[in-house]
Amino acid sequence: MSAAATMRLLGTATGCASDRDRTRALLDVLTERETQVLACLGEGLSNARIARRLHLSEATVKGHVSRVLDKLGCANRTQAGLLARDAGLR
Repeated sequence: MSAAATMRLLGTATGCASDRDRTRALLDVLTERETQVLACLGEGLSNARIARRLHLSEATVKGHVSRVLDKLGCANRTQAGLLARDAGLR
């Protein structure tokens, strides 16, 4: 198991709420729709599946993903998805 996965597991097991609270505060810069897209990224959905779920065009989803990555300082959608999961987005 990787060190990051171990730390995440230990944080969850010990109820480390402060990390989740800090992550949630970071997400306050997102619009409601961007937060919805981020939650879908946390589920590992593709742009096409996000578009279908949220009744958007793929081009619109791509725009939202780009803004989410920029606002959160994430290098890629995987980082953003992990952040969503750490924040408990569903």
